[in-house]
Amino acid sequence: MNQYAVVGGTIWGNRGAEAMVVTTIARIRDRDPEASFLIMSYFPDRDRDLVTDPLVRVVAATPAQTIVQFLFALMCWVTRLIRIRLPDQILPVSVRLLRRCRAVLDVSGVAFHDGRLAVVAYNLMCVWPALLLGVPVVRLSQAMGPFRHPLNRIPARWVTKHSLHTFARGRHTADYLRELKIPPECWSVASDVAFSYQPEDSLSSENPDQVTALATHLEEIRSRGKDVVALIPSSLVYQKMTEDGGDYVALLQNLIVELQESGLHLLVAPNATRAGYDASRNNDLVVIEELCSRNQAHRQRVDQDAITYVDFDLNTASIRRLIESCTLLITSRFHAMVAGLALGVPTLVMGWSHKYEEVLETFGCVENAVDFAEAEHKLVPMATSLLAERDLIRQRILEALPVVVASSISQFDWVDRLD
Repeated sequence: MNQYAVVGGTIWGNRGAEAMVVTTIARIRDRDPEASFLIMSYFPDRDRDLVTDPLVRVVAATPAQTIVQFLFALMCWVTRLIRIRLPDQILPVSVRLLRRCRAVLDVSGVAFHDGRLAVVAYNLMCVWPALLLGVPVVRLSQAMGPFRHPLNRIPARWVTKHSLHTFARGRHTADYLRELKIPPECWSVASDVAFSYQPEDSLSSENPDQVTALATHLEEIRSRGKDVVALIPSSLVYQKMTEDGGDYVALLQNLIVELQESGLHLLVAPNATRAGYDASRNNDLVVIEELCSRNQAHRQRVDQDAITYVDFDLNTASIRRLIESCTLLITSRFHAMVAGLALGVPTLVMGWSHKYEEVLETFGCVENAVDFAEAEHKLVPMATSLLAERDLIRQRILEALPVVVASSISQFDWVDRLD
């Protein structure tokens, strides 16, 4: 039985990461049906609670644990130079399991970015132990660059050259890799892993009764002739906008008011959830709670009966179930955008990097992205324009989708080439 490790993602927390993890496992199983898997997780305890598949094992890959894994992997590398194999008994379980893997699949999503130098070390430590152990590393479709800062450029070049293969998500990342002078045989372009996601790929079941009740409620609203717009905020964009002196929640509130004046119902849902925690990292529920509180305080402006809030944990399957019949999706989350496009839903993105545009470009919808710094004056007119042209945009998305899905699946051809 072959074993594979998936690094750089979790099940709980960021549901974009969950989408990449479960899709990766499912698409490898398409080619290697009896395979077993390690999920090297930032949230190991919660992921173990959620994953019940007997062939999927969760091991810790917190920053502290990756350092431990690196040190033991380095010991293995040094002793291998003198033809000594360290016995399993002296290795941590995660290292012991890792060195038995046929390959390591990195689903970091965004890696080696000048604007996220604090995360570069973790990007490196996710894959360095495997490289030291001689396990092939395939870095699945991700946004990378720019690489102007040496603390980013040097590890990015080293990891990309020493991995078995790296997939760039789109044109902008490809341009950055060319500037990095990476040999062309080391990388290629492929669509995001989550474009090949299927509902049966899910490894968790979270609040199914609440999701069903909510889906029924939204269907009743549509049956009365009222369109539903999905609004999926981002705690990361909230943080970035706050640091720049902006008010992300006020921006969303103004958008809601404008959409309600057009007779629309709003579904406000997360794409990153850590229910029960006040921390905003990987937790859009914090933003939704503040938005709900402000809307309640301004009932004269905001019709609370025309908004449905999600305040509980959702997995990828449930998120897609809720937005698939929406008229429009407005989001600041990358993988919420992927979900919308994969379902043929016209999608407007308010984000912060090239990672959105290079994906929207493949659908002929690059004009549907706006940087949060310019959103105050552009967001409402863009939403109005998308609503007016929604049928045309939906057709454009659906026409482009088969090629994008095929590109996403093609990444897993590497599985067939492994020894």
